[in-house]
Amino acid sequence: MAWNISEAVYQISTSDIGERAALIHGDEVISYREVIRRCSGVASWLQSLDLPQGAHIGHYMRNSNAYMETFIAAGLAGMAHVNVNYRYIDQELIDLSNGLDIRVLVYDAEFAERVAAIHGQLTGTVGFIEVGSGPLRNDFAVRMEDLYDYDSSGFERKTSSDDLILIATGGTTGLPKGTQWRHEDIWRKQQISTGNAMLALQLDAHPETIEEHIVNVVKLPAAKPFMPLSPLMHGAASLMAILMLAQGVPVLTAPGEKFEADLTLDLIRQYQASGLALVGDAFAIPLVEALDRRADENLLQSIILCVSTGASLSEENRNGLLRHQPNLILFDTLGSSEASGFAVSTPEAGVFKPMPTTRVFDDEMQEVVPGSDTIGIAYSGGFSPIGYYKQPEKSAETFVEIDGQRFVMTGDRCTVREDGMLVLLGRDSTVINTGGEKVYTVEIERALLDHPTITDALVVGLPHPRFGKMVVAVVEGPNLTADNLDVADTQAHVGKTLAPYKIPRQIFAIESLQRAPNGKPDYPFINAYAQAEADKLTTT
Repeated sequence: MAWNISEAVYQISTSDIGERAALIHGDEVISYREVIRRCSGVASWLQSLDLPQGAHIGHYMRNSNAYMETFIAAGLAGMAHVNVNYRYIDQELIDLSNGLDIRVLVYDAEFAERVAAIHGQLTGTVGFIEVGSGPLRNDFAVRMEDLYDYDSSGFERKTSSDDLILIATGGTTGLPKGTQWRHEDIWRKQQISTGNAMLALQLDAHPETIEEHIVNVVKLPAAKPFMPLSPLMHGAASLMAILMLAQGVPVLTAPGEKFEADLTLDLIRQYQASGLALVGDAFAIPLVEALDRRADENLLQSIILCVSTGASLSEENRNGLLRHQPNLILFDTLGSSEASGFAVSTPEAGVFKPMPTTRVFDDEMQEVVPGSDTIGIAYSGGFSPIGYYKQPEKSAETFVEIDGQRFVMTGDRCTVREDGMLVLLGRDSTVINTGGEKVYTVEIERALLDHPTITDALVVGLPHPRFGKMVVAVVEGPNLTADNLDVADTQAHVGKTLAPYKIPRQIFAIESLQRAPNGKPDYPFINAYAQAEADKLTTT
């Protein structure tokens, strides 16, 4: 039987544990059996559209049980999930939908007006599903709740190991690329990284077949929920959530338009969640602040595992989480839409243990010798995407063959210590070339975060007439403003651990770095802000 995530959820639903909780959103709890009943109706409707095998189903939604249901339904129908950023507006939605050939768009009712404005410009989209409990906003759409009861008597599952999941990855320039993962590849990739961590805590080995996997899941005690804190519309959260669900672990999400630490802690306590996924300090800072305010409630006592991916946790916030749950298994993972979990953190800040399939090559494609101080790029081997959707040139740049083995070029610059550990320097795309010296932003940001007044920082390169680019930092902290920011002190602090050319020439305070909901930097915004502040200095 296929190694397919939707197939696994289906088989769990028909097993002896089918009545166990599968999806939890706020106060709504849905069993595996009910999930498949609903998904069979949605999948049957999708098949009634006579779409080709593997047709793309777009998810323009906030976190909800419906997000996971439509993912599973698409898989049961032999179709592919595509994440759509709910922050996108008209032209971005048109470009994404047409560029990735979205045939059916599932959207939250709050976005109905925007979808109505553009639906005539979506050249290949033939179906629209509106999610919401109220009346239908768009007459060209169908209500998700109505599809739960759609006639599925003739429905036939079409699950395959080769079915695809598309993760739209935006980057800093150009249209989003559709990273294509086979179901089996992403499942097996996660088996050797972090996606199956909850089950791995209970089993000695991973099974060879999905039938063995289901037997293992059924014999285990009912699992406590896993809670992704970032939006499911980002790959880091959605991939971990679907893989947890496929191994019998309920997925818990919080309602609301933004992350609320107190609500999250209330839900953790209510459902005794055992695992969390977050994205660095953007989530950890408010979470630790709420935990400190409510320290007497012991709110993390049920949490066993906490994974941060997409951004590293600062030492302060790592210690803050451990202060409230000393037995917590806590680690960062290095990964991306293309290279899931190719290294995990160590107790040392900025130092990561590579997965067995990860290698580091220099710019001449020679493997970096441990302890040599040569700066290279990490390449992730083993199970990987088949490429970007309809972008062969970009696929060739990222998915490369070295010595007869296929790798993903991650773009993450690092050195390799003598003990084999990777010292992360930053993404190749964020390297600043100043006066011929390459400056890696991550190590500067790490030094800034060690300053007692700074809670978050981003480093960018601005034009400089002599050096080409100059290093500039934008920082935030409690009550930190342009008036009370001590630039000289902050520069001296960075200079204690880094070479002079790495010290930011200019440092600006900001009320909020305005990171995305998943914690990722908004570099266009930060660059524009830093440039505007720098221009003020030159005119005064």
